[in-house]
Amino acid sequence: MALWPVVHLALVWGLVLSVVLFPSVIAICKFNPEIMLKDYPPDVQAKHGPMSERSKRQRLPIGILLTVVLLAIVAASFLQLRKIVEGDIGFLPAFVHVFTMFSLFNVLDWLVLDWLIMVRMQPRFIVLPGTEGMAGYRSYWFHFRGFLIGIPITLAASLLIAPIAAAVL
Repeated sequence: MALWPVVHLALVWGLVLSVVLFPSVIAICKFNPEIMLKDYPPDVQAKHGPMSERSKRQRLPIGILLTVVLLAIVAASFLQLRKIVEGDIGFLPAFVHVFTMFSLFNVLDWLVLDWLIMVRMQPRFIVLPGTEGMAGYRSYWFHFRGFLIGIPITLAASLLIAPIAAAVL
């Protein structure tokens, strides 16, 4: 089987994933940026201090909602993948599909959310109170490191999801 149609579909769904989740992350930051505290640079986290109990309570339902949205998008992408492969998906197409889709999301997260919005544009709503002007907000290395950490996470997620999708679909 040729893998290009699988890669092409995965790139489309990676864009869909990004178009849905990026505004969600921005909305969360507008609502309460402290919910995303663990994703901020270490100097910002240290200056801000621990997450409030209110933010901890808000973090769980928002995390569950984002996970449900992510899984729905992945499931929808696999329904379309099944049509492309004309039958059983199999491990290799499932792996290539998930890995490509999540890798594109990881790259766009790094370039758009982290570098463009967080580092370059730095809208006021993403800056945690009391941490204005911290060096971490301008750290390209911190965000690139996050991208690099995302690569093995993407690989692991793909290795977990692919055999399940191949067996179920």
